[in-house]
Amino acid sequence: MPRALLFNPPSGNYIRDDRCQVPADAISSSLRAPMDLLYCATILENRGYRCRLVDYPGAGRGLEEYLRDLREFAPDLVLASVTTPTLPEDMRCLEAAKRLRPGALTIAKGAHFIVRDDEAMARYPQLDVAVRNELEKAVDEIAAGLPRAEIAGITWRDGGSVRRNPDRPQIRDLDWLPLPNRRLLDNSLYVRPDTNEKQATIVTSRGCPKSCTFCLVKVVTGRPIGRRSPRSIAAEIESCVRDFNITNFYFRADTFTWYHEWVSEICDLILARGLRVNWVSNSRADTLTDELLAKMRAAGCWMLGLGIESGSEEILRRIKKGITKDDARRAAELCRRNGIKTYNFFILGFPWDDERTVAETVDFAIELNSDFVEFHTAYPFPGTELDETAKNLGLFEAADIHGSDVMTSPMRTLHLSSERVGELRRQAIRRYYLRPSYVSRTLSGIRSPRVLANYVRKGIALLRSLSH
Repeated sequence: MPRALLFNPPSGNYIRDDRCQVPADAISSSLRAPMDLLYCATILENRGYRCRLVDYPGAGRGLEEYLRDLREFAPDLVLASVTTPTLPEDMRCLEAAKRLRPGALTIAKGAHFIVRDDEAMARYPQLDVAVRNELEKAVDEIAAGLPRAEIAGITWRDGGSVRRNPDRPQIRDLDWLPLPNRRLLDNSLYVRPDTNEKQATIVTSRGCPKSCTFCLVKVVTGRPIGRRSPRSIAAEIESCVRDFNITNFYFRADTFTWYHEWVSEICDLILARGLRVNWVSNSRADTLTDELLAKMRAAGCWMLGLGIESGSEEILRRIKKGITKDDARRAAELCRRNGIKTYNFFILGFPWDDERTVAETVDFAIELNSDFVEFHTAYPFPGTELDETAKNLGLFEAADIHGSDVMTSPMRTLHLSSERVGELRRQAIRRYYLRPSYVSRTLSGIRSPRVLANYVRKGIALLRSLSH
């Protein structure tokens, strides 16, 4: 029986959802399960492989444990989930795989390879296959033994040359994906941040029709939204509750609330099946209504993540966000009215940002007064419009994107150094979370000593991260 090792490399504790490459230790939320790898592992099992899936940083396991697994498990196929910030270190892990298992097929997936695949293949001879799009289909066809020249969406090594196959069209009907075998995961690693209860990620849809200049979604999954059927989603929720005693969920979607009827049907099925669950997801500020939020709340939604990005109307226009500040205000009020907490995301350091626009953004974050907030720094992910704009303006050195991330971007603005942007981010976090009114409101809503302890632990970790 062939063996496959699928893993998050021991190169940094990142959320590695391709479009979301965020250091998990520096955010208010929590680590998420590597669902892309889990789908691939399930597919490989169905093709006769014995699979091991390891989230090395999430489990607190380092390079030595990874090397031991290579020796003892002796995989024939190695699949690494790669981020742009950790690319060189991730490739060193594949180099070790080639050294210890010379005959193993090494595969890497990640948004970086969609536009920098040729460069990566030339620089890292230990990489046999880079998957650019529709990962699960590519892995299925590799496992089925299809000639690599016939597998769409991959770049691969053919002897001494590198071949780039045509892109694979986006798959719109995601019901072809198998029910993921969660027994391959250490489910205890992925928890709801406030209660520390197990929290499962369920992939519900992929894609977003919008054109935000900084976002990887249209690079990774495309503009059309591919969806799973509500019945497929409800069946997976039911399986998690029944087989794993998991009742908390993150519904992974680039724009969950785009199709109201679809969301409503998911909620109806949760209610009809008597599933007493709690869940969160991401949304856009301009897609919410009272009716939709009331249905979501009844079905267990307790929090929504909203990408607000900036408090400057000028910056919002330049980044093609497609919302106004009034849209954000309305979304905040709708969520409050329906008893749903909000987790707002902002980005500091766009090319046109100066002290004034950053101050506007922080002031606006405080005005919206969400339950949780994230301040990132603008990071030029390869393939995004922001990357092209910043390169044309000479705002960063290409080599500096490795070893930095959305918390420590190497990109400066036309008016601010990257160091100043970083300092403004740290000031924004302190100013937001250390407000007496915020602390008082948060503490007054806590009903359990365990939840209080988790809030304190998360708060300390967040503040400590600001000293780096």
